[in-house]
Amino acid sequence: MQPTLRCATGFTRRQNFEEPHFNVRVSETLKSLGCNYDVSSPVVIEATGEFCSEFMKYVRIDPNTKSMLEMLYGKYKLGIISNFAIPECVFKLLNSEHLEEWFDVIVISGAVNKRKPSPEIFQSALKALGVSASETAFVGDTIDADVEGSKAVGMKSIYIERREQKASEKFCPDQTIKTLKELPLALERC
Repeated sequence: MQPTLRCATGFTRRQNFEEPHFNVRVSETLKSLGCNYDVSSPVVIEATGEFCSEFMKYVRIDPNTKSMLEMLYGKYKLGIISNFAIPECVFKLLNSEHLEEWFDVIVISGAVNKRKPSPEIFQSALKALGVSASETAFVGDTIDADVEGSKAVGMKSIYIERREQKASEKFCPDQTIKTLKELPLALERC
């Protein structure tokens, strides 16, 4: 008898903006195939680690990131809100590029089980930073997750237009820029 993979769970999670740690996905997949490995099993942890290592080969940091962080650090509280199911992978990437030190808070969806545009992930970052939404500008490059999510909780939104995307029916960004080099001026206008 062939095992059946369950797809409904993933669909429900997307609707609720849930983002369980990647280990949960690996464990559930293995269980659906008849292998009983829980999320803390070395097999699951190693599979997640291998995925992270392979994923990191394809990630490229914007060439203006370091200069922007140097310019903004100390002038603003800086944070990251990232949709990724493997928080350890994000920290590994940030460390490999020597970027983690520039941020006051880093909130990863796989660590808080909520992904953008869920209000909970934005509120988690705001609370950790000790700031209100109205005094915060969120910078992101996706309309649905970044612009809609940040605007829904009352943040200002700066959209980096890296590729064409469908406009939001709910919210427009406060500022639109094409590159990170434009960010300081956009922040001044917010």
